[in-house]
Amino acid sequence: MAHRPQQRRSGRPARPGGNPAARSHGTATGPNARGGSAPGNAARPGRNPQRPGGAPGSSRGPRTAAPSPSSAWRRRLEIASAPVLLTLHRLPRLVLPVVLGLLLFLGLIAPADRLAWAGGLALSLVTLFLAWLLALSWPVLTPGSRLLRVAVVIAVAGVTVLKFVGRI
Repeated sequence: MAHRPQQRRSGRPARPGGNPAARSHGTATGPNARGGSAPGNAARPGRNPQRPGGAPGSSRGPRTAAPSPSSAWRRRLEIASAPVLLTLHRLPRLVLPVVLGLLLFLGLIAPADRLAWAGGLALSLVTLFLAWLLALSWPVLTPGSRLLRVAVVIAVAGVTVLKFVGRI
């Protein structure tokens, strides 16, 4: 009986010994392609298992600004923020967006005559949270992302001031 090469799903014959191209580039194929514990599928430093070619310096994917050397202020901010970020990370996924959405909604609908201070306080919390996230992510943002996020923080801060003085 003649030996027939194995057929792949694409109809082309498979190479003996697997796919050497996949092995040489560090990508996994088959049922364990998404980070399973199969041999040869171990995590490699600097690679993103979700995206082939995820090596640092690769031209694929979104470009980010190179992180600048940390200043003393930035380092203190990162250290002080670490426990808060860990706590936020442990929360269920929907808690933070729901709480921020409620604060924004309540801050915007608070009547300007009696409860302007409460609306301003709720909007202040949203503004502070957005500014804090902006400060933490600043080194890795592109200039366009920085501009957009600064504009959002300024807009929410402006609405907050207008709410405090009773104009909204």
